[in-house]
Amino acid sequence: MRFFIGLVALVMSLVMASSHAEPVSALYQVREELDSQDSDVRDAGLQQAFIALVQRLTGKSTISESADLAGYVADPQALISRYGYEGNTLIVEFDPSSVQSALQDANLPVWDSSRPVVLAWWLVDDLNGMRLISDGQSNAQKIHAAAQYAGVPARFPLGDLSDQLLIGSDPLSNSDKLRASAERYTADAVLLVQQALATDEFSAQWHLWLGEELHKGAATADSQEALARDVFTQVNQYLAERFAVKPGEGESLSIRVAGVDLERFVLLERLLEPFAATLYEVNDEYVQWQVHSSVEQLRTQLALADVQERSAADAANPAPAHSGTKMLYFSW
Repeated sequence: MRFFIGLVALVMSLVMASSHAEPVSALYQVREELDSQDSDVRDAGLQQAFIALVQRLTGKSTISESADLAGYVADPQALISRYGYEGNTLIVEFDPSSVQSALQDANLPVWDSSRPVVLAWWLVDDLNGMRLISDGQSNAQKIHAAAQYAGVPARFPLGDLSDQLLIGSDPLSNSDKLRASAERYTADAVLLVQQALATDEFSAQWHLWLGEELHKGAATADSQEALARDVFTQVNQYLAERFAVKPGEGESLSIRVAGVDLERFVLLERLLEPFAATLYEVNDEYVQWQVHSSVEQLRTQLALADVQERSAADAANPAPAHSGTKMLYFSW
């Protein structure tokens, strides 16, 4: 009972249940830079905004070729709640329910707004050597805008002495310490981007650490802004593969999490939301939910909260073997 007495007040006042995994603001708003406000330019901008939104929500880069979405690609007006301009920037607000319904009809996965926070170490090789794009710099704002466009919650290091020493001359050789920087900046993943000296095109190699996993890629573009969009679009594609939920996939699961206090309860409720979670039991030792998910996807999602999986033998109160649905055990 004390659990729920405090819960109401907590939900009303809590800004962030944890520094890990945060909701993406304006997930269904897309900003497109246009050359003018002419009607044909606007229509092309609306089409591109829809393509960008679907990539943001599904991680799929070929939706313009989807027969199920062809009508919306040609004319997305039915999915738009409103649009307007700031100068020549077209700001498009899509209706979440209508978009989600269209994606489900196309049997595409949908990534919820609660996403891993990515700490971006963006290094630029210029005439003065290697330098870090740190928080507050004008270039950081442009790169952050590219991350928002791709639906990736990004943070940038402060660039203080500790950060400069961490980079060194060969940051990849210091990857363990770079990964550990996620704790200082309360991030879930660490992205290292090494941008080459600009010549006739911009290029970069990138490495992304999510837990113990490493993923890497490369990008080229004709501008800094386009390069940043390409990098974060690739990052979004990789993360969406891990976290986006496809209609009909998965199975019915029960999960018990030990060591849950009020703050952690709110965090778990948010992380489990994409899996149609239903609260089943609360007591002094654990909280139990019913969810619909694949086991691997559930593990990946809960890893964002640093929750550790336990065997039934290690659980304080394992469920009976005949309990019906598959039971998984976790704890802090």
